[in-house]
Amino acid sequence: MRFEAGFSFFAVTGFLICTDRGGTVFLCLLSCALHELGHLAVMLWERRPPSLIRLYGGGIHISGGSTSVPAVIAGCTANLVLFAVFGLPSWESRALRLFGAFNLLICLFNLLPIRELDGKLLLDRLLLRALPAEKAVRVSSVCEKAAAAAMLPAALFLVFTGKLNFSAIIFFFYLSAVEIFEKI
Repeated sequence: MRFEAGFSFFAVTGFLICTDRGGTVFLCLLSCALHELGHLAVMLWERRPPSLIRLYGGGIHISGGSTSVPAVIAGCTANLVLFAVFGLPSWESRALRLFGAFNLLICLFNLLPIRELDGKLLLDRLLLRALPAEKAVRVSSVCEKAAAAAMLPAALFLVFTGKLNFSAIIFFFYLSAVEIFEKI
């Protein structure tokens, strides 16, 4: 199993740390790491470990290993358990409540049917079971494009209503640029 950490991961993380006035970046990074550890735990339990764990500007990506449904949903399951423990009870600590909220947001984000996110892999598996392969690919592509198209207006709305900070817009444009440049 190889481990890679790209410059873009450190650049984005550094930027977020510099612009984060509340000290919440570390809670978010911890939530992301625990999500991926959920996947990794099931992959190791199934004795199908990944070939690569890569840190990049968009987060953490595990390549190879098990793609079973339990392995795919393990990350979101870990986030939901952490949300139940830290987000649902009314803790006095703001940090604990934020940690719970970050876990819920990371779970929901990873369920989007986009690129290598868990939601895309789960959608593809369900569609291939329900439809002929060619039709499943077309439906999956339409779902992915619709979800991607909805992200910018949603991010703008959340930023301008004060629910997210401006780094959400920068993150969206970063993900869009990566998508465009990977296809060129």
